[in-house]
Amino acid sequence: MDQSRLGDAVQGKEKPRASALDLSEFRDPAQWFKASCLGTIACILLYTLYGFILVSSHAKILSSQAQLLLASGMEPLVKPGDPYLAGILHRIGSGLFFGATLGTLTAVGAMAFSLPPWLKHRFSPYDGIAYLILGGVNTYLGFSGEFPVASFVFGFASPVFFFLPWTLLIRRSRERGVNMRRWVVTALVASSPLFFIRALGPAPFEMIRDSMLTVPVMRTLSDFYYNHTLLAAHVIKPAQAQEQKVIAVSDEAPNIGPITHGSLWMITRDPCSVKGASIVVSRSELPCRSIILTDSRPVNAANRIIEKESKAFDRNERMRQGIGLFLFKGPLLLVVALFMLWFSLFVSNLWERSAIASLLVMIAYLALFTPAWKNLYERRELAAHKDRIASYILSEHEEKRYLALAVFPKEFTDRELIRFSKDESPRIRLRALFEAGERGGAQFEGVMEKALRDPQLNVRTKACWTLGRIGSAKAADLLEQTLRNDPSWYVRGYAYRALGRIRPAARIIRQD
Repeated sequence: MDQSRLGDAVQGKEKPRASALDLSEFRDPAQWFKASCLGTIACILLYTLYGFILVSSHAKILSSQAQLLLASGMEPLVKPGDPYLAGILHRIGSGLFFGATLGTLTAVGAMAFSLPPWLKHRFSPYDGIAYLILGGVNTYLGFSGEFPVASFVFGFASPVFFFLPWTLLIRRSRERGVNMRRWVVTALVASSPLFFIRALGPAPFEMIRDSMLTVPVMRTLSDFYYNHTLLAAHVIKPAQAQEQKVIAVSDEAPNIGPITHGSLWMITRDPCSVKGASIVVSRSELPCRSIILTDSRPVNAANRIIEKESKAFDRNERMRQGIGLFLFKGPLLLVVALFMLWFSLFVSNLWERSAIASLLVMIAYLALFTPAWKNLYERRELAAHKDRIASYILSEHEEKRYLALAVFPKEFTDRELIRFSKDESPRIRLRALFEAGERGGAQFEGVMEKALRDPQLNVRTKACWTLGRIGSAKAADLLEQTLRNDPSWYVRGYAYRALGRIRPAARIIRQD
């Protein structure tokens, strides 16, 4: 028996047992970060399941839509039974998009709500109210009009999924000393590359994307993203943003008006029975969700159905706003900052056991930014010394050839562009195809035909885009072949849009 309990026993009293609401009496920042990380993983898994439910439903919708398009003589982007629709791994991959966005967003909110009980060493009734509020906010940000019950269940379950593992780890906290000065210094060193890159000038998105193609791991992650976002994109896209749309029209409103590329209009007595329809239009009340016309104008005059009235079919608008909040309004940067603090704490604690190991970890971390530093510095130097462009074009170094093409593309002749489009570097091929598309011209058709067989997905998409700008009959034929045969739905989507610039595909079908 320890001294405190012995003293209590002598005085005839026992130390009261800890309440279920009590946490550790120690405020250990390292343990809080670890617990928050585990809670975040739990939220990501929870919302991945939520996303899996959503994308599985939309896989059925896309399959029905594809059947309608095929029956009407139109080429669908994905065919019924396509692995992108039927494959369980593709559905899980698409569901992970919701886990990584909505799941992480809810976890960031839960981390903020976890600070009061952590500082007070226990939960209070006020924390229970706060967690109900958090559940309501999570429900709002991830709400789907298609699955309202599931939205409430997952929204209010997310705080539980965060705090169960969080509480278990916090209660295991022990008294430890954290060298705050070392932690702050390490955090400043870890953040220095970002400040340095910012000082050199902001890099365009294209250069960041192109740089990913030079690293096998990043290239694999890029391909994973493009291969597993078909269903996720279909969940959050409004009708007017979909590549192919099926509009079911009551036979009371046969006057269609001008139609856009990719639209299949089906005039039928029973529009509610058309499975896979993006929009249902009628001049009278129907038992299904539909757009009711109140005047005698053509159904799609000035594209009013697709661009305006279709808002009634946007049942996931709130969820799309929640995802946009995470990606573009600050929480994503907060996640990066939290990761930086965790990493700095890890290195700082490692110093206590081995200063050499701590230094090696930090050096390896800083080395990851070396390519970005070098790229931005040389880009700035080349921009300031245009006279070096000739030596860069003829250079044996991949980095210099790429920078020449990225900084001064207009200095390249058509022959040089054709040569660079066959370069061993995928990012150089990508930039060369982009510049060829900017110029257009039939002289690039042969290069594009070869680029459509490129192993890199991004290169093939750029070839499709370029062919759409060339706009010749041969370009259209190549795009049609790509639409039918390319293994990637993402590339087929580019081919479809590019083909729409040359010879738009749309159809009106009357169903008896």
